[in-house]
Amino acid sequence: MPHSTAAARRAKTSTTAQGIDVGALQRDSAHALYEQIADRLRDYIASHNQLGMQLQTDDALMQRYSVSRSTVRKAVQRLVDEGVLFRRRGKGTFVSQPVPKIVHSLDRLAPFFETFRQVGADLHTEVIDFFWEESPDLPPELDAWERPVFTFLRLYRSRGVPHALTRVRVPCEIGRHLSRADFESTPIYEVLQSKLGLQVTKADNLVSCQQPSASISRLLGLSQSSFLLVLDRISRDKSGAPIEMTTHFLRPDVYQLSVSLTTDVPHHKGP
Repeated sequence: MPHSTAAARRAKTSTTAQGIDVGALQRDSAHALYEQIADRLRDYIASHNQLGMQLQTDDALMQRYSVSRSTVRKAVQRLVDEGVLFRRRGKGTFVSQPVPKIVHSLDRLAPFFETFRQVGADLHTEVIDFFWEESPDLPPELDAWERPVFTFLRLYRSRGVPHALTRVRVPCEIGRHLSRADFESTPIYEVLQSKLGLQVTKADNLVSCQQPSASISRLLGLSQSSFLLVLDRISRDKSGAPIEMTTHFLRPDVYQLSVSLTTDVPHHKGP
């Protein structure tokens, strides 16, 4: 009996060491089983990201999740399409080059671009769309903005992997002075300062966790059952008026958001 107990303990330890979440899949969920498996594999790879690490075989994953071979193959193919995994004929499936790890600080007033400049990430950006919105979904503090609102979308990639999407909005009176060439490769803060003489002096940040829409999941190469870090930033000029709002959709396996806080220590008053 002691020997059997020890063996069971070793087996449990070995299973845990594999790292992949083996909890029951949500079989009545609107999200397909292969998407749920892809999400779990992606999370595991993000926390154990070693270049060349081999993924378990299809048979092992079938047994682990109690699903068909076609379901496993669809899950793995999704990660291959995302660039997370790659296949070697006759060898198996392996982890691709590790995704970048980026820490974005919220306790300083700087454009998102500055984060990449500081960490030296191999960054490629692309403005994928710009348009006017008559009825955008804006927070109450932006109700006074003149419509339509000018909006543009910028996609960020490193090592060929898309990892962030930003949606920048400005009121009509600012947007009518902007063209695509202005913000193609220039941070919005620099555009506001250099072209319009508007200096950002304050920004309010709100962090949340959301599931992506179909379009955002497609652009970032993720399933809609995954979750994103979402950072909403409203920037204000010296008068306190809001002059831009940027929503950052961030892959949580790439990004961390940091903030440094201090306490106000009261000065000691003498007798």
